[in-house]
Amino acid sequence: MAGNRSFKDYVADRFYNKIFAAIQGYTEENYDGLDLRLHRVRNIGGIELSDIEVKFVSVNDLPDMKIKFDIVIEAELEVRESNHRYDESENCRQWFMLECSGDLGCNLDDFTISSVTEYANKNKQPSPMSDSLVPIIYKEQLESVATDFLRKHYPEAIKNPTAIEPQVLAGKMGLTVEMREITKDFSIFGQIFFHACDSEFYDKDRDEMVQTRVDARTIFVDPKAYFLRNLGSVNNTIVHECVHWDLHRKAFELERLYNSNATRIKCQVVGGIKDNSRDATDWMEWQANALAPKIQMPLAMFKTQAFEFIKQFRTELGTDESIDVMEPVIDALATFFCVSRTSAKIRMIDVGYEEAMWSVWCL
Repeated sequence: MAGNRSFKDYVADRFYNKIFAAIQGYTEENYDGLDLRLHRVRNIGGIELSDIEVKFVSVNDLPDMKIKFDIVIEAELEVRESNHRYDESENCRQWFMLECSGDLGCNLDDFTISSVTEYANKNKQPSPMSDSLVPIIYKEQLESVATDFLRKHYPEAIKNPTAIEPQVLAGKMGLTVEMREITKDFSIFGQIFFHACDSEFYDKDRDEMVQTRVDARTIFVDPKAYFLRNLGSVNNTIVHECVHWDLHRKAFELERLYNSNATRIKCQVVGGIKDNSRDATDWMEWQANALAPKIQMPLAMFKTQAFEFIKQFRTELGTDESIDVMEPVIDALATFFCVSRTSAKIRMIDVGYEEAMWSVWCL
């Protein structure tokens, strides 16, 4: 995917005529009530819209592929005096807000403007999205986002401590998981295809990349992850790709509005943010990386199971000190939730067990 696609620019270009007509109609019907800053014209006798500029678009995420969005426009108006004796006219600028909606599932062909008003202040969106249509999620919101994800796709995981089966999760979401070598050098460990296409995969028997037809809604995981990493890493990769499907389809469809050949998101084995600046792809990877372990180890259920293991190993080892049982507890949690030991250790620290910081780091 491209690093940044602008929904504002797309809307401004594609829907310019519809936006222009909506504002023109509004100003013609309401010119006598507009709060315009005029210096020469005393009484408005007529008004004409000469140009518009989209200043920003504020997007609210909705279920499925639907979105609502406010388009804020700066309009250039020519205002005429009603008293012909003065024969005055002047140009002025005024900001307007258009409340709109559309469905990315049909390429916004159903674009609708529901209202036009003079702009007063930016509406606070309940589920805000960036200009690239990536959900805006702050660090302190990650736990609730992970819980909402599970409530929607795997509700049993927030009722009782249980290991999430990634293949089952994918199936519940209508996704298919396939194990297949993706690249020779394992530079890409997973990818999800949003649309059917022909794609290239590494064929070790022929030692070359070969073209293969791929269905939409397919997750590919490189099986080398089993050998070069562990089962926990494979499970994390599948959940990671499920997060992309759940949260990032709209950003992907925006990419397709610019580039109809876009078909998938590739997830690199080694990645980083250069110069501390993140583009849309970086933010999507950050969200998937941050949410996957919280989905695999839901906060409340993880705490419940951690407490049970601490109690168990205190009894078995004859100690009252949590630090004395941290190593076996982390091992047990990693096994129970089918995650890597590192993920279990980090999650223990996340939920407040500082003693876990002193345990041995191990993949």
